Amino acid sequence: MRKYSTGQKGAAVVIHQMFFILMLCSLFGAGYCMEIHRGIGLMTALTVAGMVGSFVTLTYLTGICGRRAMEDPKIYLNFLDRIYSDIELVLFGGASWLMVYFCNSLKGLDFAFSGLMVAVGTLGYLADLVFLVFYLSLVRRAKDNSLFTHSLCYQIFCQIRKLFAPGKNPKFCTRKERERTAIRDALEAISTGALDTRLEVEEFHGQEREIAEAVNNIRAGLSDAIMDKIKNERMKADLITNVSHDIKTPLTSIVNYVDLLKRENLENERARSYLRILDEKSQRLKQLTEDLVEASKISSGNVHLDMQKIDLVELLYQTGGEFNERFEARGLTIVSKFPHKSVMIRADGRQLYRAIENLYANAAKYALEKTRVYVELVADAGKAVFTIKNISQTPLPENGKDGKDLTERFVRGEESRTTEGSGLGLSIAKNLTTLMGGEFVIRTDGDLFSAEITFSIISDR
Repeated sequence: MRKYSTGQKGAAVVIHQMFFILMLCSLFGAGYCMEIHRGIGLMTALTVAGMVGSFVTLTYLTGICGRRAMEDPKIYLNFLDRIYSDIELVLFGGASWLMVYFCNSLKGLDFAFSGLMVAVGTLGYLADLVFLVFYLSLVRRAKDNSLFTHSLCYQIFCQIRKLFAPGKNPKFCTRKERERTAIRDALEAISTGALDTRLEVEEFHGQEREIAEAVNNIRAGLSDAIMDKIKNERMKADLITNVSHDIKTPLTSIVNYVDLLKRENLENERARSYLRILDEKSQRLKQLTEDLVEASKISSGNVHLDMQKIDLVELLYQTGGEFNERFEARGLTIVSKFPHKSVMIRADGRQLYRAIENLYANAAKYALEKTRVYVELVADAGKAVFTIKNISQTPLPENGKDGKDLTERFVRGEESRTTEGSGLGLSIAKNLTTLMGGEFVIRTDGDLFSAEITFSIISDR
């Protein structure tokens, strides 16, 4: 990439000033020669040479102004370009008037030829320096499409437009503003999930075209990533379904043959012990297979929901009653605190029962024996919050710490536990709750386990 160094630009400026001073001095010299009746041929030639050199170097400076390399389309502004364009023009006009004033004052002075050249050269240098500073600044703004938009008059116009014409009105927008508005609208659409949004790059200019291309690339990248994720999720769901189906057929045969053996009244005590273990393990494997398929369906959203008005208090009483025997078998005491009136929510009764049932089952399996299980429903501020708390048999990891989330698949609080449980219960409960528009939160503190399910309360009318 061919770069334009600071030294190269400075040399171009110096050469331009030399040609400009040559043109100005030769022009004044020609006038001086005419006054003393001398030939002006040499001075005229020098004036033309200075004029051509000034024009060529000024054209070159205009081309490289604001750029750092030939292939770099970006325009780089400096501190002077922060001044409003119209104010800068006023300052340039005032400086130009002063230069013209000083040049006219030279006519009233009696200079020798050498003195005249020194005075004209000094004023020419200052005049060209002022011209280049303001001219190149305006060129950079023009290349950046901000010559008009970065002006005090335009800013005042925008404020007036906001007062008298609120909202988007393309008729009062510049091309740059329209392009930036289109880019902003496209980004907002993409952020809401409209990944089919695409900008026509040919309709944009300058930096806005680069931004439009970047927006299209971001959209394409997000779309590809989501499609890959969907594909992977579908492959995982298909794999789980197929493997589970392949396991279910021989597993059904095993369960059936175990049931037949149990009816044979085997006299060998060791054989009956083996048969009992085989029955427990086959039933556990059957339940694990069913839970795995169900968890896969729920996590992929492939579950039909029949959303209706549900009395959460009644559902909790029903679920708790079904677990009384299991809690009593382990010496657990349920301490319930429910409102005396109905609490209506919108949910699928069957799926909500499954989610709450999993929490009760989790407490029945893993709570410390001969302790209390606290169940509470609080209705406040338009929210119904169901909470179940119990003391675990072993200390639990703090949820979310050490890369462990108890609501993820196959994650259990006690890693050494292998006798029961699939590690899918809390995952199923969380995904079901989320699908129905509720919130599911797990909290742990040492050996204290707490789970919350939150739904919005609706009118029972």
